[in-house]
Amino acid sequence: MKTLVTLGPKGSFSEVCASIYLQDGYTIQLEHHLHHIFERLSNQVDILVPLENATDGFVYQTLDGLIAKGGYIIQTFNMPIHFACLGDLDNAKYLYAQFVTQQQCQRFLQKYHHLEVITTASNAASINYINHESVAIVPMHFIHDTYPHVDYIEDFSWNETRFALISTEQKLLSRNQASMIITPHVDRPGLLYDILTQFKKHHINLTAILSRPNKKTSKQYHFYIEMDVSHSHEEALQEVIYHIQKEFNVSFLGQY
Repeated sequence: MKTLVTLGPKGSFSEVCASIYLQDGYTIQLEHHLHHIFERLSNQVDILVPLENATDGFVYQTLDGLIAKGGYIIQTFNMPIHFACLGDLDNAKYLYAQFVTQQQCQRFLQKYHHLEVITTASNAASINYINHESVAIVPMHFIHDTYPHVDYIEDFSWNETRFALISTEQKLLSRNQASMIITPHVDRPGLLYDILTQFKKHHINLTAILSRPNKKTSKQYHFYIEMDVSHSHEEALQEVIYHIQKEFNVSFLGQY
């Protein structure tokens, strides 16, 4: 059975996503840093990583991993992300929460601004600090009856994270979206315009475009582009890649 590596510790949203959608096809292993997860990617190992959150946007460490290590996105999974505050809020002086969790619960933190917020390494670590004067923000699936809790404290009820299953082998499991990384060889006026013109010409709708610094060359960038191909012909996408490759380096990340 193939190995799947995802982000720990146990109980993380990544681990829950892997257990729900991929447990039957893989032996699941956990790493504690995205960099280490991408280092594990091989012919024998697929990886599951957070790609985009509805509140925070794209995960830059994942984009950097795709740029540095390559691989193909073969499937994505949307996981609802809900948080609760555990502990006695009426008597609390301190609130423990992981950094990303804080970003997605800003309204709750503003409401309880008198609490001293202490950042933890993980959601699993936060729960260990709960006592008579400390509360913690944790995922809803961490809730148990030992402590009082306030549920659904995330800023937006539709909060979710999209996870990407990445492999060294390209597999066409579905054809709704596609993505690629485009790396210019030189910087010049109109560079991005020329790239985008090809997608417009072939009637392909872009759903995301982000730039990431080229860590090998100063003041140059990679462009991560994601597109909706559910209503496009395969030939149109291949035409876009063909024309862009004449002037730019293109790393196609697959259709999914």
